[in-house]
Amino acid sequence: MRWPPRFAFVGNCLALDFAQTGGEGFRARWESWHKPSDLADWAELAPDLCIRPQTNSRDLAQARVLREAIWAVARSMVEGRDIAGDAIEVIQKVAAQPDIPPVWRDGRRLLSDAIGFDAVMSSVARDALTLFGTPLAERLRECENPQCQLMFVDRSRPGKRQWCSMNRCGNLIKVARHRSKQKEKRDDRSAFES
Repeated sequence: MRWPPRFAFVGNCLALDFAQTGGEGFRARWESWHKPSDLADWAELAPDLCIRPQTNSRDLAQARVLREAIWAVARSMVEGRDIAGDAIEVIQKVAAQPDIPPVWRDGRRLLSDAIGFDAVMSSVARDALTLFGTPLAERLRECENPQCQLMFVDRSRPGKRQWCSMNRCGNLIKVARHRSKQKEKRDDRSAFES
């Protein structure tokens, strides 16, 4: 599996998946929003959305601002630091805008895709406020792979999820542990035989 994928939907939360599409600093290497159509691609592939909104360059700039605010609050919560008030203000301002309206098609409730990306950002911001301001915040975790730093909402019943993705980080760590144990056994045998 190619890593990182273009869009990593591992957060169990729309807002975290939005925030983990790249960004500033060390996250720039994971940047997946290079042009406005990348925003539409993300929304279309996002499991909680599955819509293709209209996008433009203004949306791209505003999405990046919202992404940094969500990332800053989530990191502060994971690390047990005080939350920057300006980041919450950005999220609240976007959340106050109209979000994605539902539509009824073929007996199913779906999200309308005849919208601009500002409605998607409002839905993302509202999801962030739900995450940060409810008991879900207690389930906000960082992947235990020291090379990863992706965050997720642990929705497992016991609340003991460790990895952003078992297929990626969980497997890498388990393979590394297994190899380390095998090496220790070989080293112990070598020492015994000497």
